[in-house]
Amino acid sequence: MDILCKKVFTLFVCAVALTYAQQCSNNVTCLHLDQCPGLFTELQQHPINNTLFNLTIQLHCGWNGTTPKICCPQEFLYNNETSIHGGDVGVRSPADLLPDIRTCGITEIGGFYVSLTEIDEHPWIALLQYEKLVGSGFHCGGVLISSRYVLTAAHCVKGSDLPESWKLSHVRLGEWNTTSDIDCAWGDDCAPRPLDVPVEEIIAHEQYVPTDDHQNDIALLRLAYDVPFNDFVKPICLPLAASLRRRTFEGTDMEVAGWGKTVTKSSSDMKLKDVVSGVSISDCQAVYRRAGRNISENQMCAWGPMRQSSCTGDSGGSLMGRDDFMNWMAIGVFSYGPTPCATPGWPGVYTRVTAYVDWILSKLRP
Repeated sequence: MDILCKKVFTLFVCAVALTYAQQCSNNVTCLHLDQCPGLFTELQQHPINNTLFNLTIQLHCGWNGTTPKICCPQEFLYNNETSIHGGDVGVRSPADLLPDIRTCGITEIGGFYVSLTEIDEHPWIALLQYEKLVGSGFHCGGVLISSRYVLTAAHCVKGSDLPESWKLSHVRLGEWNTTSDIDCAWGDDCAPRPLDVPVEEIIAHEQYVPTDDHQNDIALLRLAYDVPFNDFVKPICLPLAASLRRRTFEGTDMEVAGWGKTVTKSSSDMKLKDVVSGVSISDCQAVYRRAGRNISENQMCAWGPMRQSSCTGDSGGSLMGRDDFMNWMAIGVFSYGPTPCATPGWPGVYTRVTAYVDWILSKLRP
């Protein structure tokens, strides 16, 4: 190793010295740092990039003597110039395209009202706008994960739930009250006008099949331009750390937020929130087996304090929890629930984001 390599390697060893080994997720290999050339090359070229360095620490999965090992994502098994199969691939690290912990998942603490959000609370919540035969409307939600991408559900962009005449056109960010042009709370606490950003590209999971129990119900929306962040428009974090990918979130208190909008119904003009708790996969499977539905390990379930699904979050919206830094992160994408919602004994079903982090990273581009 040259001097720079040794410096980067030494910093990494010091940083992870107090961490413990994690198991890598599916299709990811635990390797020496220098055997993960895409990431190692990025560290050499950008040794003071905090986002990249933090990601490297979060990917730590063990030791070989005193040498650290990391969970090397497939997209990092080659460097920026040369693929393991040969040829120029021109790949950029997806970590450079995601906000770091100083930017993502930061919001004001919720206020007095249990169900109504503060005007700047959960500023990553997005509304999806569809052009119809007559007019337009908001009928699904999502969350902003970077300045260019929104995470949502595949059923909000394709499949039988979406009328053929509807076309997803824009994403609205920075909204609170859909009935007013300028939102104000307590008289003089006002937000800027919401952003209606055109959707440049719709990326639904390739294996999503609407009739297959909503498996792989996840999608990304690439926006037409990089949105500026402010107090009312911010990104949420993704659960990148290996320790987070292994968690089931069973019994964990989380939040959902939105306007209660789905493809088929609309229930609120104001952005609401609700506290829910993770349900074990076995309990959720037992419930939905009665309806002929299969709940897989790539899904998760949550319900409210009265063991009911929440009506608060939008279809395609996020199940949100805190990471080790107390930043909010996207844990699930709302897929479906009982009809009517809030039926006792029936939790809401979410796509488990930790099962799709590598898929998300593989789709990001500048």
